[in-house]
Amino acid sequence: RDDLNRAEARALRQRSLRLLGSLLRPLRGPVAWSFVIVVIATLAQIVGPALIAYGINVGLPALLSHGDWAPLTEAVIVFLVAAVVSAWLTSSYTVLSARISQAILIDLRKRVFRHTQLLSLEFHESYTSGRIIARQTSDLDTIRELLDSGINELIQGILYMLFIVVAMFSLDWVSGLVLIVALVPLFFLARWFQKRSEALFRLTRVTSAKVIVHFVETMTGIRAVKAFR
Repeated sequence: RDDLNRAEARALRQRSLRLLGSLLRPLRGPVAWSFVIVVIATLAQIVGPALIAYGINVGLPALLSHGDWAPLTEAVIVFLVAAVVSAWLTSSYTVLSARISQAILIDLRKRVFRHTQLLSLEFHESYTSGRIIARQTSDLDTIRELLDSGINELIQGILYMLFIVVAMFSLDWVSGLVLIVALVPLFFLARWFQKRSEALFRLTRVTSAKVIVHFVETMTGIRAVKAFR
């Protein structure tokens, strides 16, 4: 179904969150470590603009006025170190998140397969095989795409936003206040997009399942017709 009301959508969302929690529970250690890595990597990336500002505002005047290379050299060295640390942590986080997502997918595929095998013969007579194939292939591939890219971008985007807000308030609280005010309409726009995309994404999955059902059942029917003929 793709025409769920608000209560049904909320119940489905809560059930999905419980499922996600049960999938992440055996991976608490790697998940916590990956969160620490992405926080440090994001901090190292945020430090870059501050070091450039320090080099321009402090390093260049000291070099041109007094011939002092120390501030500019320090800014360049720290910037390079931060870039190397950020690149190393980002690569480590990419590998670790890929391992976590693959472990989640393996667990989920096993659950779906085991649940399908435990269902009664009466269920399989009324529930088409194409829909089961759609759940085990197309839907799980969509979840794989989400785990491979979507969650990483979401976490990094939230951390970037938080760090930038803190940096703006530290440098100029008026600019930080303007940024906070600008986030209010952005929040409502994101909520509207979330509701619309949720409904359209559910419609997409239903339509994809119907296509797979028609294709599989048609191929099976053709074999049966040929055999009887």
